[in-house]
Amino acid sequence: MNAFKSALIFLLIVGIQTGVSAQEQEKELTLQDAIVTALDNNLDLKIEIQNRDYFWESLRSNQAIFVPSLNIEYQRRETNRPSSGILSGADVEKQGNDTLNVGLSQQIALGGTLNVSLQNSRSTSNSAFTTINPALYSTLTLSINQPLLKNFGTLATKKDIYIAANEYRKNDLSLKQALINLVYQVEEAYWNLVYAHQNLDAKKQSLLRARDLLIQNEKKVRVGAAARIDILEAKAEVASYESQLLEAEKNILTAEEQLKKILNISQSAEVIVPTDSPQIRSMALDFNAFLQEALDSRPDILQARIELESHNIRVKYARNQMLPDLQLTASYYTTGRGGDQLIFDPDSSPFDLNRPVIGVISKDVMDALEEVVSNLYRNYSIGLRLSVPLGRAQEKARLAQARIDMKRALLNLQKVENTIFSELKQALKELEANRKLVESNQIALELQAQKLKAEEKKLSVGMSTNYQVLNYQRDYANAQANALQSTINYNLTLARINRIIARTLEEHDIHFDDFQRD
Repeated sequence: MNAFKSALIFLLIVGIQTGVSAQEQEKELTLQDAIVTALDNNLDLKIEIQNRDYFWESLRSNQAIFVPSLNIEYQRRETNRPSSGILSGADVEKQGNDTLNVGLSQQIALGGTLNVSLQNSRSTSNSAFTTINPALYSTLTLSINQPLLKNFGTLATKKDIYIAANEYRKNDLSLKQALINLVYQVEEAYWNLVYAHQNLDAKKQSLLRARDLLIQNEKKVRVGAAARIDILEAKAEVASYESQLLEAEKNILTAEEQLKKILNISQSAEVIVPTDSPQIRSMALDFNAFLQEALDSRPDILQARIELESHNIRVKYARNQMLPDLQLTASYYTTGRGGDQLIFDPDSSPFDLNRPVIGVISKDVMDALEEVVSNLYRNYSIGLRLSVPLGRAQEKARLAQARIDMKRALLNLQKVENTIFSELKQALKELEANRKLVESNQIALELQAQKLKAEEKKLSVGMSTNYQVLNYQRDYANAQANALQSTINYNLTLARINRIIARTLEEHDIHFDDFQRD
């Protein structure tokens, strides 16, 4: 009856898993399939890509300072005021003025501003002494405002562009680091799930062996060939393995959920069945070569170098801001005139408000512009303006802060280098230790299997005891667990080394260019 109850428990445990598999669809998954799924679905990676796009737009925003600016201005003005004297030419002075200015301004790389403007005006007056009415004027002006000391040069002008470009490069490297970390997380979760499945299989085998021993002991007790204590010991061992089996099944659910979370498929009802088995791949352990590869390729050290470069730019800019502000201003402009020029009777008095008009010379806007283009009236101006602050406390403080930040960036770079050195050194030691553990545990497993088989044969002919067989079964189960764990640990350490030297993407044939902007 007790044997039947124990068998029923075993069938129930196995049946639970079988029933779950029957109700839920299984999904076989290779490691590479898991990595591809993670690259397509992982939310953290999608967030990192959005961050990269944000910094790209920030760079574009800073580059916009060199986009020319078009300025158009129109103004209409009319004034009416009482005459102030006979020379006003009217009892009530009325003047009208229309202006239309069109200009282009352009920031230049050396820090100055270049401006080109075309100014057009039309003025009218009711004064009897006005000889051109309406009067049209056009002026074409080319001007430049260029700093010669403070804010001079491409670094001062493009500082924000350089820093924004560095921030984008850093974020691009953050995306690469996120890809490397994600692939490593998938590898870690996948191999842990593989171990959970293999451990479950091993526990099932141990339970079957314990059950076989229980059945044998029950037969021996019935024929008087063994004591009842042997049955109790075998039942205790069966109960222990049943408990371990349930724990192993729980570990599978935990490991599977962790992998689903990384793949962003937690809502899927499919049961993941890993199909890859861990392999022991040899690797030439060259610490110096690996260290150089890590120093050349790891995103975090490249980010630290870019950060140091940005702080160097800030120091140079802060040093430039210590200089006096010397500005060069220069302009060249030509003018043209149009309108209706009134021809008065030469015999009339110039002070006669009613003197007759004997003719009109008319010039339109195009005539005025033609004079501008013909460069008939040449004008220019040039000047220097010097501004020297009586104190530079603020500029000195900013320069000191920039130098402190640069020193901190340099220390951070050294810290990253030391971290890489330490991580790589430790990982290579672990890999070598795990390789030896794999070999020794495999040998131990084979020996324990032989010893268990021999002891079971001895028990069948009465040359061994139930206690000794149980001990050998435990030793074999422990050897199985150790062999499985050491093999998984070796693969995880190998994956960690690839992550440390930034070789993860290359190992899985993932091209970072596919995730970069065109």
